[in-house]
Amino acid sequence: MPKKILVIDDEADMRAYLSALFKKAGYAVQSAPNGEEGVALARSFGPDLVTLDVLMPKKSGVRAYRELRTAADTQGVAIVILTGLAKQQDFFGEELGGLRPPEAIVEKPIDRDRFLETVKGVIGE
Repeated sequence: MPKKILVIDDEADMRAYLSALFKKAGYAVQSAPNGEEGVALARSFGPDLVTLDVLMPKKSGVRAYRELRTAADTQGVAIVILTGLAKQQDFFGEELGGLRPPEAIVEKPIDRDRFLETVKGVIGE
């Protein structure tokens, strides 16, 4: 059974690109246009990994991250942050508290091959 990846990004082009990239690499993929829908989908889809944009409507990536990390049914899911902000403290600041940090932070625009290697490393392939 293929590993499952959830793409949460408000940019339709980025969702389509990442979905196609992951499907071509053999992953099962779902996507959501904002943090609110993404958190709900994470609970029903049960992904092995979530790629999460930071700046989104309805529920920001930071709020979605906190919810994913604190909910019993999603706290163990690997999270890769995709952002134009390169440093964790640029978007989390002190808000991370005692939460486990993301498994990776990848700066946009992504390098396709390097990004896929990061994903494979995070989910153990």
